[in-house]
Amino acid sequence: MNHADQATRGTSDRVLAGRQPILSQTEADRRMLLLADLQSSLTGLGIRCVLARNHRIVMRNSKGPSEPSGLTDPQLHIFTPDGTCIATTDGASYRLTSGHECPASDPTAAAAMIHSRRPGSRA
Repeated sequence: MNHADQATRGTSDRVLAGRQPILSQTEADRRMLLLADLQSSLTGLGIRCVLARNHRIVMRNSKGPSEPSGLTDPQLHIFTPDGTCIATTDGASYRLTSGHECPASDPTAAAAMIHSRRPGSRA
């Protein structure tokens, strides 16, 4: 990826991040726990990952109403030989940046699916 692509991607990432809904503390905590379950299952398979809580902070100004600040979707950054994949959850499903989805009710099966899609892994 060249510098122009990186700059464009960074801009679009910031725009998308600004559109994420603000979550209540309870909902953010619930999603963090579900992602922590997936993290534990992935760690058991030897896959490194880091759980990140996200908080959008909007600077206030006198030019009119601003978007609210607050907790947004937590993310599980999963490190694979192909690069980093990010998992989020709405409480019902784990959603991966690869486009795959898995039921959040079974983190062990979701981890197995992620593990089986890694290069060099044996399904």
